[in-house]
Amino acid sequence: MKKVVLILVITIISVNMLYAQDNKNVIDTTAILKELREKEKNLNIREADLNAKEARLNAMEQDLLAREADIKKIRDEVSAQLKSLGEQQNEELDKLVKVYSTSKPKAAANIIVTMDIDTAVAIFSRMTPNVAGKILNELGKANPEYASKMAERLTYQPVFGDDKKK
Repeated sequence: MKKVVLILVITIISVNMLYAQDNKNVIDTTAILKELREKEKNLNIREADLNAKEARLNAMEQDLLAREADIKKIRDEVSAQLKSLGEQQNEELDKLVKVYSTSKPKAAANIIVTMDIDTAVAIFSRMTPNVAGKILNELGKANPEYASKMAERLTYQPVFGDDKKK
């Protein structure tokens, strides 16, 4: 930047000297030089401001990148925990399926009727059709409305993109 200003000053002085020699008049180059120095000073101030803004932006960018990395780490941890929890739930459901499958249908129905319907559906969907049918039959005798909702949920097959439960 300073080189450009210096070249401009030299050029102006040279032109003024040629002009002065041609016209035998002296042109005041000090005023022009003063004006150029003032403009250089203003440009230097603007450049310093821009450099400061750039430094702040770089610091903010680094902060955002660090936050993004933290969020990714937390997301990965939560994902791993959810996966582990899902695996534990599957193991627990498998144990419940074994317990209710080996129980008498009437006893199993009396217990299942007190459960959350989503849990009951998950258990029934893992049972063999023969065992599930026997328990559902007993469930129909104990609580027909609950048995109807169970049968409805068990036969519901979601269509691609349709994740609503009936």
